[in-house]
Amino acid sequence: MEVITSTKEIESINFDSPFAFIPTMGNLHKGHLSLVKYGKENYSEVITSIFINPLQFGKNEDFSSYPKTISQDIQLLENLGCNYLFIPEANFAENLDIIKPNFSDVLCGLSRPSHFHGVLTIIDKFLRVIKPDACLFGLKDYQQQLIIKDFVERKKIKTDIVSLPIVREKSGLAMSSRNNYLSDEDKKFCGKIYSCLKNLTPSLKITSLEVLKTEAKDFLQHAGFEIDYFEIVDANNLSPVTKKTDKVLIAVAVIYKKVRLIDNIVASL
Repeated sequence: MEVITSTKEIESINFDSPFAFIPTMGNLHKGHLSLVKYGKENYSEVITSIFINPLQFGKNEDFSSYPKTISQDIQLLENLGCNYLFIPEANFAENLDIIKPNFSDVLCGLSRPSHFHGVLTIIDKFLRVIKPDACLFGLKDYQQQLIIKDFVERKKIKTDIVSLPIVREKSGLAMSSRNNYLSDEDKKFCGKIYSCLKNLTPSLKITSLEVLKTEAKDFLQHAGFEIDYFEIVDANNLSPVTKKTDKVLIAVAVIYKKVRLIDNIVASL
């Protein structure tokens, strides 16, 4: 695997087409690695990036303490046969025009109002620098991949946005770098989040969505989670559910022991 630390250098490479790009903030886990495996199986070359993007962190968030495991990350990527690792310069996110995305004023966007602006702005730069045939994302960050897919389509960027399934801990907890803040016992306990989502789906067609949301919030609060949001929305555009909605996104964000955890399930109506 070739490690590249210069934007100019990566712009000069003629990658074997079709090639896939996987943007990460490092501290890689099985969710990230599943994207690399998919890339290796379906594309000629895979480029992974590691960049802790300051633009997507709000005040009092964990930018300075975000987990950094670069040596371990490099070894994991080499083991999977990743072709390139791009670690941009420290000023990679400077002097950029901040992009305002669609679908960013609901769910995570309510409590993190500048988050998706920062995500989309840096992804736009990565796509302009690398020009990949495909960009791979996990569905744990459902709102994020929807925002990026919408932007790419509107701007007619020639990159396929590929969304891949959530990878979970044994308990069901969606894998995340922030899970490292939790003990093994905590991770097992936090499997209740996914259980709550799963238990809701059989009742979607027979019970009021508002009733289901209230019951789910009560369950999580009594279990010890602080609720950021629990919503059931149209999976296509995050708008309120109507009679025309064919599939819904059940999405949740909670705080447990000061760690913010998100998860979701997509279900048919």
